[in-house]
Amino acid sequence: MEESRRYFLRGAGALAGAGVLLGAGVTDKLVRYFRGPEMSQEQEVALLRKKLERLEMTAEERELELERKRQAIIHVAALAELNRTEGKYFIDYQMRPALAFKDADGLPLLISAKCTHLGCTVASQVDPQGRILCPCHISYFDIATGKPNAGSPAKAPLPHIGWVLMDGAGELIARRAPGGSVEGTPTSQQLEGAQVYIAREYAGGSEA
Repeated sequence: MEESRRYFLRGAGALAGAGVLLGAGVTDKLVRYFRGPEMSQEQEVALLRKKLERLEMTAEERELELERKRQAIIHVAALAELNRTEGKYFIDYQMRPALAFKDADGLPLLISAKCTHLGCTVASQVDPQGRILCPCHISYFDIATGKPNAGSPAKAPLPHIGWVLMDGAGELIARRAPGGSVEGTPTSQQLEGAQVYIAREYAGGSEA
């Protein structure tokens, strides 16, 4: 009887030990699964370098954003470069993509290029109906009103952006706040060398 008990305890101990080893092996595999494959020292150094580069890029982008916000005006384009059929991309004060067009009255028309659905950048070409397309999920926006077409994934309009217009001598000849009317009546001669800018005073507002 005593001998049987000894064999039983010895077998139970062996099973328990095997269970511990098996459990340790499974745990090790799980840890390696979630942590990923082991890397060499060179690979770890390369990964750390990439992380530092990303942090530096983020810091540079933030510094650029702060620098832009310190500027009273930011140049967009010469008015002569703009037209009604294809917009010119630029970056607004919030570091978001935007498009500049020439409106039917010959003055600038600036509109956000960040889709109000999921934030994709809309295309710069204007279709025959006067709309620009967000290619990600097919939303069309009327450049005159900013409104999306009925049934599109985007529900909110693209906001228009305020602008200031200066002549070749740097004198203000016209301006428009977001949602406001044009102030100033520049002559055709002034418009020939006019330059389009966005202004910090308009950076916080937009026309829906």
